[in-house]
Amino acid sequence: MAASTQWQTQLSSMSLKKQRKYALVDRIIPDCSGKKCLEIGSETGVLVDFLRSAKGGEWYAGALEQHWVDESRSLVGDNVVLIDPRKIDFKDGYFDLVVASRPEHIDDDQLFFKEVYRILRPGGMVVITSPHDERDLWLNDIKERIGLTMEQYDHYRRGYSDTMLNNRLSKAGFNEIRIGSYCRFFTEFIEMTLNAAYVFINRGKAGDRSARELSYRPTSGEDVQSNKKILTMYKMVYPLLFLMSRLDKLLFFSNGYVIYATARRP
Repeated sequence: MAASTQWQTQLSSMSLKKQRKYALVDRIIPDCSGKKCLEIGSETGVLVDFLRSAKGGEWYAGALEQHWVDESRSLVGDNVVLIDPRKIDFKDGYFDLVVASRPEHIDDDQLFFKEVYRILRPGGMVVITSPHDERDLWLNDIKERIGLTMEQYDHYRRGYSDTMLNNRLSKAGFNEIRIGSYCRFFTEFIEMTLNAAYVFINRGKAGDRSARELSYRPTSGEDVQSNKKILTMYKMVYPLLFLMSRLDKLLFFSNGYVIYATARRP
């Protein structure tokens, strides 16, 4: 368990986008003491581990694949469930807060948002993060041209525009919808470059695996061990990349490459 915990927290501490996400949710999510909370789209369980420490409350990690159930459980403990986004296995009004981290991975996302609405109590809050898909975000097109396709990311859609996400939430019944974005050009460019490099370096190890199975970043402790030298080099240059990513502050007027939304069940 200690080894798994080490690889999960190690990677998250060196992910520019994850660090931006932690700062965002820490800012917009209120104190959760005495409340029941769920993250849907949990991968390694690091976000739930962070939020239950920062905000309190009883947290569940909901993974979309069995692999992520196993990886999340090693860090979160027993409160990890496999989520069927078409029928979430919790009773009506069970949660005070739901964080939906990966709706772009869900085929029928409108049904999913209705299910999130159902399991929230009246007045409950949902927080959503997903790739942002607006016309001025041209790095999204570059990703596809260099092979970082929706298949590579296991996405059903590139992400959401402001209008698209607002419409999905409104149709599901939510109100008090607030939409914003983060991770502007420099952070996204750095992450894109790192993802492409990881895929290129590991392509020779792929064997008969499909593009969908060849991930763009480590997804297990075994992946971390097999890329130990690469990750050590990345750790050395991370402080410089972090400083470069701070140039995003100069682009305050532009859209970010990650969209987020908050909304409430009436």
